[in-house]
Amino acid sequence: MARTNEWEALEMAVGDPKPAWPIPSAKPKFATWSIGGGRPFGCESGVCKRWHAGIDLTGIAGGAIVVAPEDGVVTAVDRGWSGDAKAVFLRTDSGLFVVLGGFIRGSSKEFGVSGGQRVRKGDRLGRVLGSYAMIHLETYIADGRSANSAWWKGQPPPKGLVNPTNYVERMVGDRISLVRSVQRHDALKALGYYSGSSSAPWGEASTAALKAAQKALGVQSDGKWGPATEAVIIGALSELDGGCTDDLCGPVATVQAPETHTGRNPRFWLTVAGVAALGLGFGVGLLMTSRSEAASELDKGAS
Repeated sequence: MARTNEWEALEMAVGDPKPAWPIPSAKPKFATWSIGGGRPFGCESGVCKRWHAGIDLTGIAGGAIVVAPEDGVVTAVDRGWSGDAKAVFLRTDSGLFVVLGGFIRGSSKEFGVSGGQRVRKGDRLGRVLGSYAMIHLETYIADGRSANSAWWKGQPPPKGLVNPTNYVERMVGDRISLVRSVQRHDALKALGYYSGSSSAPWGEASTAALKAAQKALGVQSDGKWGPATEAVIIGALSELDGGCTDDLCGPVATVQAPETHTGRNPRFWLTVAGVAALGLGFGVGLLMTSRSEAASELDKGAS
């Protein structure tokens, strides 16, 4: 599937430090590489018509209740979306404009929700359309926005569009993935392996810095940013803040497959020093597990 390189230019959505997962009855499932993917889905670069402007929360049963991820004002319900599916728009108190697509038409009425109504985090907004079987989520800077925008091929990203990847990860208590080059550069810089510009494209100096970090941290020095590498880098960053305070908690982060994340029960939390330098713009906890549990997951991933 084609993906535009312009997704790298999108800032990460901030919003509520701990937004609610919008479908409480569904096991969290989503792809961190979704934004910027070609549409129609699976298209090759030459035939793509537009780029995916959000993340799909997939595997949702028809009729599942959708809730507000944050406090805010519902600006519209039953907006046109895809086929019979409808969308709800939410302007959050934190300054985001959140688009949730995939509702049954008229289902907001069941919960007394209409345009202009104030809601709290976790309030019910409507139900998922069974034939759509997911909720598509987009995030924008709220200033002056009243609807979503298509991201057409050959055009820059819509004004105010921000990447919801880390925002969605915080919904489920998962670790924060370092998916943008600026995040990875800043992580390597914080650890003393990279001295270039964080905003520079990923290049030879980046790869050399990554290999040096991998060698020092005890993982395969192949210059590839995989889950094992990210785990030890996040662990090393945690040490900058003194590490964990519990004997059972070590500096190795939970490892997820790079394609899809699923929810976990959080065991230990810590705040990484210099997290603003990681391109996130605010302090946020990173889920940590015991050394033995994380090591076991790494071993499984290598088998």
